[in-house]
Amino acid sequence: MKICIIGGIYAKGGAPTDYLKITPETTLAAGCRAEGHDVTTLSHYDEVDFRRFDLVHVHHLSYGALRMATDRSSTPFLFTPHDTSHMSGLPLSTPTKLAMGYVLSMADATVSLSRLEAQRQVQVYSIRGAIHETIPNGINTNEYSYQRENTAGNGSSWQLLFSGQLIPMKRCDVLLQAVARLQHDVRLTMVYQNSALVKELKSLAESLGIANRVHFAGKVEPRQLAALYRSSDALVLPSRTEALPSVITEAMLCGLPFIASPVGGIPEQAAGFGCLLKSGTVEDVAASIAQVLDHYGDYQAASVAMSDHAKRTYSIDSMVTKHLELYRRLVGVQPRRKQFWLRGLNPIVRNIAKRWGTAGPPRSSSPSPAQVTAAE
Repeated sequence: MKICIIGGIYAKGGAPTDYLKITPETTLAAGCRAEGHDVTTLSHYDEVDFRRFDLVHVHHLSYGALRMATDRSSTPFLFTPHDTSHMSGLPLSTPTKLAMGYVLSMADATVSLSRLEAQRQVQVYSIRGAIHETIPNGINTNEYSYQRENTAGNGSSWQLLFSGQLIPMKRCDVLLQAVARLQHDVRLTMVYQNSALVKELKSLAESLGIANRVHFAGKVEPRQLAALYRSSDALVLPSRTEALPSVITEAMLCGLPFIASPVGGIPEQAAGFGCLLKSGTVEDVAASIAQVLDHYGDYQAASVAMSDHAKRTYSIDSMVTKHLELYRRLVGVQPRRKQFWLRGLNPIVRNIAKRWGTAGPPRSSSPSPAQVTAAE
């Protein structure tokens, strides 16, 4: 098959940005190529004749998604929104909601990362007539494999880990305040790609009197991150919203207990393992961390079963196989946008999309690589 994958992680010309090399899009593209398919990767702003391909798979709502939704070709259109706003009850701007609804109404198939996301899409948007599949992101189970090298607080400090982005939705300020409340001897390592709030968070740690207990490690390579999962005692992710965060799967694969918000696909992802927050307040985060540390033997005893579950459920092979099965179902399908009763709006939307492409999309509609990876 000739497959086109469009995503926010790609710079013009289709090469991954220097910001982050490994994402669901890059993993999927590599997997499809390994199976012998002709894969072209593009940014949302690359000019392209979609007639060249058997299908086009667009990730995230941005110019490329609107352009494909209004395209005149007969190439099938697959869309993965990676959108969690509607899942978490967050308000969407009217332009974003209209754009998302329009793209979903034109897509021939949609992919959700969790069953909850699939259910919410059906509730919020009109996607009847499209193929609707749930395919979780795949993780390299060789890079992130079961191994425990932590001390579990025996003779040294408890080691907590945060891995994500230093952006508001991750609620790192709440995490720091929770650490300050703990009676336990803990150390927190913070790994991140996006350092947007690093100055504010360092200042907060200083004001809370825990600056000597928080290490802002910044960006690390996958191998280094895997080593941190194995040497840490718990991962903490108190996010306001998520889709299906890779860091939870990576921690599970390495046998690392986790404390996380029950948002997006996390409850489904957790599958009964780890500890899910109740309210997400500072008090709740602190109490949940303390509960895990106080009953650490129970969480440690479940670590092998947790890793085995993650390995079965979230492998790259499974992700790629399910996508290719979906792709084969789409090849040759008459596109919905050719049949849609509002197709007369296409020229209008296309003109808006062109202006969007020239001026750059609204921040709420087109995630930067930081926002993209933060929600996955």
